[in-house]
Amino acid sequence: MYEWGVATDSGGQLRQSPVGVTDGELRARARMLEALGALPEGVPATGWVTVLDFVPSWNSYDRFQTSIVVERDPSGDMQWLGRGVR
Repeated sequence: MYEWGVATDSGGQLRQSPVGVTDGELRARARMLEALGALPEGVPATGWVTVLDFVPSWNSYDRFQTSIVVERDPSGDMQWLGRGVR
């Protein structure tokens, strides 16, 4: 499973938008990029995709590894910060 999310920085206040969970990394990446692209001009933001791993002893999922981080500057330009970020 893959979780995606976006956090915006508006006037020094960090605001995390609701995240989504999907079964594919490419689908999570596409949704995260759509959310970043839909933000109004002038709003810097960070988006990410995190791998979720099933933990049998919890009978639940836990965040395992952030695989993609993207920063969006106020002009709307996006910079990929990498893969395999922990």
